[in-house]
Amino acid sequence: MLIRLAAYLVFFIGMCIYAFIVISILGAIRPEGFFAVLLVCLFGGGGWYIYRLLREYIAYMIKAAHVAVIGELAVNGNVPEGFGMYQYGVSKVKKYFAASNALFLLDRMMSGAVRQIQRVMGGIGAILGFIPGMKQIVKLLNKFVDIILNYVDECIMAYIFLHEGQNVWKSACDGIVLYFQNWKAILKTGAKILLFLVLFYVVFYLLFRGVFLGLISNGDFATVIIAYIMTLLFITVLKWGVLDSIIMINMLCGYLKVAYGAEPSYDLYGKLEGMSKKFKEMVGKSREAAPGAEVHTA
Repeated sequence: MLIRLAAYLVFFIGMCIYAFIVISILGAIRPEGFFAVLLVCLFGGGGWYIYRLLREYIAYMIKAAHVAVIGELAVNGNVPEGFGMYQYGVSKVKKYFAASNALFLLDRMMSGAVRQIQRVMGGIGAILGFIPGMKQIVKLLNKFVDIILNYVDECIMAYIFLHEGQNVWKSACDGIVLYFQNWKAILKTGAKILLFLVLFYVVFYLLFRGVFLGLISNGDFATVIIAYIMTLLFITVLKWGVLDSIIMINMLCGYLKVAYGAEPSYDLYGKLEGMSKKFKEMVGKSREAAPGAEVHTA
């Protein structure tokens, strides 16, 4: 957790330096009205894009090692003898994926497959849009599902690490099927996490809003907007660096409790293939990686 937090704090410091440069530029040209809003959006969007590229790729290696350790602790109670937690996590990542690009590709495909399935499920709710109040209910449910799915790749990655010797792509497919197969248990855990996240953002926003207004704002509209953005960014960095690890541990433990050792449903395997092209592609890759291996299909 400390390594993860340190990485995010470094990213945040970089964003603060970027924000200082932007404020200096805005202070020099003193834009007003719509032009000020436009410049803030352009500078903010560019900085956020660069930040996301660095965060998603570099931080993913840390997360993968973290997931390997949590999964081992959740199932077996300890890491194997002769390993520290850090060494075990690193060794697992190296053992399963010779190149970091392969790990990153697998994660992107898993996320894409799950999102496609989510869109299909959301489309079913949209059909019922003629019912009064249904659109609002569907939007709320989609937000809820979106929060839960933010952690699906970590759950499935832990499932992969725990199935040593099995085709990695097949383990990923099994993990996705088991995630949806045990949706009731996942939703219960997700509901608790959603409530906790709402309270976290509200409390910390109220605590830090005045701090950033005092440090950054000089009364100009543009600097006030930047102060609010930096407040939300700081809270989000805290969430990524500290809270996400706690949430991930809860999601992983809840998932592995019902998924580890369970048998994926043959019927659900086929249904998910029909709902997601990416999931079907993952099943195809599992066949290519191990032509003789068993692959569940409808």
